[in-house]
Amino acid sequence: MNRHSNGLTLAALVLAGLNMRPLLTSISPLLGQLRQAMGLSPLAASLLPAVPMVMMGAVALLSASLMQRVPLQRLLLGGLILLLLALLARGVIHDGSWLVISALFGGLGVGVVQMAMPGLIRQRFAQRSAPVTGLWAGALMGGGGLGAALSPWLSAQFGWSLALTGWALPVLLAIALWLCVRVPAAASREKIVLPALWRKPRAWTLALSFGLVNGGYATCVAWLPDAYHHLGWSAQAGGSLLGVMILCQVAGALLMPLLARKADRRPQLIISLICQLLGMSGFLFAPLLAPWLWAAIAGFGLGAAFPLAMVLALDHLPHPQAGARLVAFMQGAGFIIAGCMPFIAGQLQAFTHSFSSVWLMQTLVTVGLIVLNLRFHPRSYGRAFG
Repeated sequence: MNRHSNGLTLAALVLAGLNMRPLLTSISPLLGQLRQAMGLSPLAASLLPAVPMVMMGAVALLSASLMQRVPLQRLLLGGLILLLLALLARGVIHDGSWLVISALFGGLGVGVVQMAMPGLIRQRFAQRSAPVTGLWAGALMGGGGLGAALSPWLSAQFGWSLALTGWALPVLLAIALWLCVRVPAAASREKIVLPALWRKPRAWTLALSFGLVNGGYATCVAWLPDAYHHLGWSAQAGGSLLGVMILCQVAGALLMPLLARKADRRPQLIISLICQLLGMSGFLFAPLLAPWLWAAIAGFGLGAAFPLAMVLALDHLPHPQAGARLVAFMQGAGFIIAGCMPFIAGQLQAFTHSFSSVWLMQTLVTVGLIVLNLRFHPRSYGRAFG
């Protein structure tokens, strides 16, 4: 296969996506062991999922100058190398505060890759941006599912330290593959006038919607296995439940963008949010009645909403450079919002000594998201950015 072909680029894109979430999802099924092994405090446990999300947002907000000065391939490789170093460091960490620091640098690396990827997708796959974005999101979530499902087994076989460090191996493979891909410079160097996104209410509402959706994902990743551990489940069973949820996220991320063929993305977005609402309500009102069903329904909705939100932002500003800037702003503010959600959830659980408060929060947030997303009619795109 020609190394410059779109097929090789897609393979590299998928492998990079698979490495974006094990940093987060490998931790949550092992929280019980980490509390015993390194005296992990409730505050540190709440920060572990929050810090990477906040770093992803901070990188995206600062992305404009980086994307103008540094080629996309160098950004991708730099982010993957930073993630690799953060995961390798976990092999020698035996203190909760240092584990949080590794999450910070790993989140920085993930943020760099996620910052560069929408621009690459729009540049190389302009006519298929929706399905390729869905493929990227599906790979991203699929990697999260692998992290959740396999980490308890790896811990049982090799210990928790190697279970966390082992996720550096697929990152190394991704780096090797990206070294074989040549990403050409953008064909157009025209200068365009970009809107002042900080002053645009639509940019903020897109960021709020994106952030709250990803906050739901981050909350489930951080606390779903622990919630069922408190109900008597084993670490392996809790990790498998999260793995099922993320497997259904992959299905949602791949399927819904294919159905979103019309200019109006709202029908698919509302369906995805209703699925989230049903799943979160199940966790709240009947957690032991059909937990696998609640996880599957919520996961499908969470997975579908992620790529649809990115495609929706790209639709607002069809020029690739302008669209990439809007997506970067949306991800920047959105991931900071998302990072706050699992932290708030952890503090709610510590205050109430019940995970019901967490699922109640997520149920109310999802209702608000349904109302918010009804505003995103295609006729409003031009008015929103002039």
